Amino acid sequence: MKRSRSQSWFLAAAISVIAPAPLGFADPTNQAPGAFLVEKPKVVETNGQVQVATPGSQAGTRIVYKPPLRGAPAVRIDGGSRGSGVSLTCLTVLAPDHTGLTIHDQPSLFWYQSAPADVPFELAVIEEGKPEPLFRLRHPDARASGIQHVNLADYNVKLATGVEYEWVVALVVDPESRSKDVIASGFIKRVEPTAGLTARLAHANPRDLPAIYADEGIWYDTVESLFALADARPRDQSLRAESAALLDQAGLAKAAAYAGRARDGD
Repeated sequence: MKRSRSQSWFLAAAISVIAPAPLGFADPTNQAPGAFLVEKPKVVETNGQVQVATPGSQAGTRIVYKPPLRGAPAVRIDGGSRGSGVSLTCLTVLAPDHTGLTIHDQPSLFWYQSAPADVPFELAVIEEGKPEPLFRLRHPDARASGIQHVNLADYNVKLATGVEYEWVVALVVDPESRSKDVIASGFIKRVEPTAGLTARLAHANPRDLPAIYADEGIWYDTVESLFALADARPRDQSLRAESAALLDQAGLAKAAAYAGRARDGD
């Protein structure tokens, strides 16, 4: 089992105030709270294939994530809250329980927070062996909840090819005692696309991208492309159901439940 680099780095980190992250699913400036809530899909597994059906539809998911057969596992850490102001809050990065892949130098990183917390929020991208993180930002509070994201392109941050990074989100319960942080973390690695993937992407339409990335074992681009589709079509229950099913495949049950919950007015 790989030891989390965040466990030591965050304990020693001094909090510096950086421009607030664009918190919220898609564009936070016009995103209504809970806008990614959907009616809970039915998820069943048949012959190893996950099938999803939303009420009124029998269509199954086309997206089946196939983990890459490479490298040692880098265990995801899920944060369970403790301390005043964050009781019962769940913090989870939307990452698989191994090093997830991307073919992009500036991917988006998604996480789930179950409830608002009136404490500072911090995110860092850490490269092993480096004294300082590649990227670090702090938001003055963690009052936003639900599925949220940061796009590295918004901060001109680029991942190097072939380098494994740990990315970490934290609720800073006590700035004077970082051992009390609620931390969740995952791993990401940028790889060059294979010739086969390049050929598939060349003729793909946006609706096909999540299934292609998932089939090729490219987790982060699967999530980003699927969520972009779901955000662009907020009333499309099939896209939302596929989002919930994808998260469920990675063992992200609480985030999947959030994505599958009905919202008033839908």
